[in-house]
Amino acid sequence: MLKKLSFLTIVLFLVACGQKPVDQTAKPQTAKDPKLVKFEENIAKTTPEGKDFIEKAKAMKPKVNDQISSKTLGELIEDYSKNKGDFNIKPIGWASEEKKTNKNWKLVFYYQDFSNQYLSAEWEYNPQTKELYPFEFTNAPQFWTGVGAESNTNAKPKK
Repeated sequence: MLKKLSFLTIVLFLVACGQKPVDQTAKPQTAKDPKLVKFEENIAKTTPEGKDFIEKAKAMKPKVNDQISSKTLGELIEDYSKNKGDFNIKPIGWASEEKKTNKNWKLVFYYQDFSNQYLSAEWEYNPQTKELYPFEFTNAPQFWTGVGAESNTNAKPKK
């Protein structure tokens, strides 16, 4: 009986020692937000021609309510990313594609707002009028400013 008990104790000890310890420093795997996954898929589908258009569009001044912004889209995005303090946005990326129906360009900016919500802003570019304007009216119009657009006719020219 003592031999059996000793053998059983040794077997239990070996089984217990054979288990790997739990790594307390390992971070648990969290699933990616489905919205973020969709954003990343759309960004990845952007063609080289679409990527060229994104760079061109970032250098353009968007038009909202027939008023042209005083800053380019790229400047506005950078301003909202770096100069808004606690209200900074976190850019995720850009996607664009040429629409088959009217040959206009669709431009989408994906970002995370200050409250960590995944959002997108969408514009359309008309190559005939050469205008970039919001296609959705919730987020895209926010990326517009008239600051600095006033012309100062009383300013003295620099020498």
